[in-house]
Amino acid sequence: MDPIVYVSLGAALAAGLAGAASAFGVGVAGAAAAGVVAEDEKNFKNALILEGLPMTQSIYGLITLFLILLSAGIIGGGFKFAEPNTQNLIKSAILFGAGLTVGLTGLSAIPQGIIASAGIGAVAKNPKTFTQGIIFAAMAETMAIFGLVGALIMIATGVGF
Repeated sequence: MDPIVYVSLGAALAAGLAGAASAFGVGVAGAAAAGVVAEDEKNFKNALILEGLPMTQSIYGLITLFLILLSAGIIGGGFKFAEPNTQNLIKSAILFGAGLTVGLTGLSAIPQGIIASAGIGAVAKNPKTFTQGIIFAAMAETMAIFGLVGALIMIATGVGF
C-alpha cells in the first residue's frame, strides 16, 4: 500500500473517531443540561462546564491530525514518504498507529458524556457535588490522555517532527 494511504487514514481516524465520540458525549450531556436549566436557570454555568468536558477528545484528535500531517510533510512541505520503500512504509504505518490510538481512546468521550450527564443531574439537586461530578467525568478522560501521550511518543520516536 502507498505510504500516503497510511498517513491519511491515521490522520482521519484520529480526528474522525475522537470528533464523533465527542459530538455524541456532548450531545448526551447537553440533553441533561437543557433539562436542568429548564427547571432552574441557575444551573446553567455548572451544566455548561460539565457538558463541555467530552469535547476535549476532539481536541486531542485534531492535535494528532496536525502532528501526523506535519511530520509527514503534507503540511509545510512536500510529502516525505513518497517513495514506497520499506523505511517509508514503516514510518507511515507508525503514523497510522498513532492516529488509530488517539481515535480509539477518544471514544472515551461517549462514557464521559454519560458520566457528565449524571453529574449535571446531581449538581441540579445538590450544587455542592459539582467538583465530584467533574472528577467522575475526568476519570474517563484519562484514557484519551494516555492515548495522546502514546501517539506523541510514537510520532516523536518513530518518525520525528
